[in-house]
Amino acid sequence: MKFFLSLGLLIVTTGTAMAQEDPRAFPDTGYTITDDAIWNFFTQYGGTNTFGEPISREFLLMGTPVQLFQNAALQVQSDGSVQPMQLTDPGLLPYTSIAGLTLPAASPATAFVAPSPDQPNYMARLQVFVQAIVMEPFLSTYNASGGPAVWGLPTSSPTADPRNPSFTYQRFQNGILFYDASAGTTQPLPLGSYFKDLLTGQNLPGDLASEAAGSALLGQYAASQPNGLARPTVLTQTDLTDAFVPDAT
Repeated sequence: MKFFLSLGLLIVTTGTAMAQEDPRAFPDTGYTITDDAIWNFFTQYGGTNTFGEPISREFLLMGTPVQLFQNAALQVQSDGSVQPMQLTDPGLLPYTSIAGLTLPAASPATAFVAPSPDQPNYMARLQVFVQAIVMEPFLSTYNASGGPAVWGLPTSSPTADPRNPSFTYQRFQNGILFYDASAGTTQPLPLGSYFKDLLTGQNLPGDLASEAAGSALLGQYAASQPNGLARPTVLTQTDLTDAFVPDAT
């Protein structure tokens, strides 16, 4: 009897350990990466070191399946490939005041000289452009965490925060890198988290709420409403049902 009882305990314990070791589940945030394409992109480009942990389930946003991470939003294209959302775009998070930080706006001059894929020798042009615009302390982090495939093109030059002398930022299409001179570190700003705050209206910094006052995304998540939307007429092809209900423990 003792033998069978011990064997049963061994099986239960082993099964629990295996469940806890699921690399796609993130107990700290309560979410799991269930989509194979998103998981492959996530692991290919640095995992949590680049993107942070998942902070939503996969959901439909403006016609595209999306999963939010602390530092980014990954979207599944119609062909099954995965790309980061351009979170700094005008319709998403183009803002310059977030959580007490004064961030650089997108620079028209930088956009003017940026190469486009339809130009001849695009890859060579892209390399020259990046080397001219992205410098240390940002270049190493940019290259090590996926370069253009993750961050897109730079849309500003490195810019110091006028209210925080130790802080310098550089804006990219898909995110913002942040250098803290006092700590000697360069890391992404958690734009995915700020985007979630914008959608849910929870933990939303006051300066971001003020800048986003006219956004169709602001406070849209309404769990009790159809498709989880507070104002569906201004945010079409979107379904936030259970988007922010944790699914892992």
